[in-house]
Amino acid sequence: MARKVPHGATASAIIGMLAALAAAQALAQTKGIPVDPKLSVKPPEGAIVLFDGKPEQMRDNWYARRTTKPAAWAVDDKGVATPNKSDITSKQEFGDCYLHVEFCEPLKGGGNSGVGMQGRYEIQILNSYGNKNPGAGDCGAFYSQTPPKTNASKPAGQWQTFDIFFRAPRFDDQGKLVEKARATVYQNGTPVQENAEFKGPTGIQYGDFKGEAPKGPVVLQGDHDPVQFRNVWIVPGDY
Repeated sequence: MARKVPHGATASAIIGMLAALAAAQALAQTKGIPVDPKLSVKPPEGAIVLFDGKPEQMRDNWYARRTTKPAAWAVDDKGVATPNKSDITSKQEFGDCYLHVEFCEPLKGGGNSGVGMQGRYEIQILNSYGNKNPGAGDCGAFYSQTPPKTNASKPAGQWQTFDIFFRAPRFDDQGKLVEKARATVYQNGTPVQENAEFKGPTGIQYGDFKGEAPKGPVVLQGDHDPVQFRNVWIVPGDY
């Protein structure tokens, strides 16, 4: 099924970004070098900025998972958020969307974290640099389900990007699931998942956000290693 994007300027921005990534990938393939797109890209028109470095955004846009309390991740003077051994959950819920996230693996430890779409479907974050045969627990995987097509990870200590085009599950008039959730994921400009299907909710579900639903929050995992985040924004749409 062809993917749709929102109409107007937002669609143009997204299509332009995808075209630039495709051109960069084609050039990289001819030269045998990895794609390294510009980091900290500005949100396109229509994006909802969930975090771009302001401490009050933690209070206003997120809460500490399994509580009603505001997220308490530390935000430094460079606009970087560091977890405090807890996950955070967006207050807003989304269906189809384009999510941009930047993350940095710590120099020590495995760098275990993840991005949970709808609080149910995890795209794994892990220090997988140099792994020639990444599995379903490595960076860019649909956690425990689908390995990334290729290892696009940078060394720990370097900023990396996820650009996630998520298509929510579909339901009939009686609420029966008729299409499973899907996603295309670019890691550092390289496609690591291409219109791949989730088999169902992954481990990040943890017992909350039960079952599958048309909408759900974004979860950033912080209960394992201190993976840092910055520049988190989302474009709701119809994909």
